[in-house]
Amino acid sequence: MSWFNSGSHLKTEVEVNRLAKEIRDAGGFPDSDLDGFDVRRENKRLDMAQKSRPFGDDFKEATLDILVPSGDSNKDPKMFPVPGLHFRSIVSVIKAAFESPLADHFHLSPYRLFRKSPVTNEDERIFSELYDSDAFIAAHDEIQRHSLLPPDDLGCTREKIIAALMFWSDSTHLTDFGTAKIWPVYLVFGNLSKYIRARLTSGAWHHLAYIPSVRPFSWPYFCTS
Repeated sequence: MSWFNSGSHLKTEVEVNRLAKEIRDAGGFPDSDLDGFDVRRENKRLDMAQKSRPFGDDFKEATLDILVPSGDSNKDPKMFPVPGLHFRSIVSVIKAAFESPLADHFHLSPYRLFRKSPVTNEDERIFSELYDSDAFIAAHDEIQRHSLLPPDDLGCTREKIIAALMFWSDSTHLTDFGTAKIWPVYLVFGNLSKYIRARLTSGAWHHLAYIPSVRPFSWPYFCTS
């Protein structure tokens, strides 16, 4: 099913069923694994699983209350509930990122980068990544000097580092036709080089939240007459 739902869009259900039959007939697998396999039924099972948990097990759902001004100084603002915000814990994303294979490419110690000018023969500061910026260096130095020890491990001698969190969001259309859209919030780590972050296949971007679309409020509420 993973092969069927990835790569080329020219694969058909008939091809997948034929592939399953050839694998079963070739032997090497228990017959019970592939007996009665039907791609249409398996696709329905996948759809039902995704429908029941569309954002994954680590996502939570919440309703936000938004205070909307009336536009009239004589009327108080009104609170509107906006349901359907799906979000993940930032701490859980940080833990997952530092346990992933990409963590080997994280820059944990900042530095200053210089080049010698071919014109003046003087050293020039180069700003290329987040981890060679003055802000990153200052934050890194601050936690080395003043950060608190974990309350459950006052003798901790582990290295203290900065997890540089970068957030981005934009409306995303879900289909080529129609108006279906979603508003995701992404998180990426500035500890990674921009040359890795910019690669679509790097897996550097983490889905953090999905913001629901807010329907327009009724006009009579804003009317001052």
